[in-house]
Amino acid sequence: MLKVFYLMLESRSYCFKNTKDMRSRKGFTLIELIIVVVILGIISGVAIPKYLNLVASAKISTARGLGAAISSTIAAEHADYLVNGNDYTLSDVLGNTQFSGGVTYNSASGSSPGSGEISFSGNTIYLNYKSRNFTWTHTDRSGDTSSYITEGTGF
Repeated sequence: MLKVFYLMLESRSYCFKNTKDMRSRKGFTLIELIIVVVILGIISGVAIPKYLNLVASAKISTARGLGAAISSTIAAEHADYLVNGNDYTLSDVLGNTQFSGGVTYNSASGSSPGSGEISFSGNTIYLNYKSRNFTWTHTDRSGDTSSYITEGTGF
């Protein structure tokens, strides 16, 4: 088998006989173009759904990160309450939380925050992040037991 391949290489039967033949061939054949289009269709058919799932997953991860930031602020506020007796509310917690990812706290939004805003109404925290809505339920402090949040809708 190798001998046949070597003979083909030696005789150059696999390519153009001379440079004139090479210059006369311009462009691609129809079958080559069809094969490229089919391959691109298969790649896009696989890649686009994966990209859409990645976008949704990124939004959920961002919301969970923001929830963790709120939980950390609750822990800090509760520690201050235990040590110094300074009581805290949900408004205090959200006002003292450092949000990232382009999210800001808007105390006036209530249950319908604008894009990139987080707000609250009653014991529910609302987040509108890139056209997706998330909620958490806040449970108030009870004696020395810290308040906490639980994930609601959107996750």
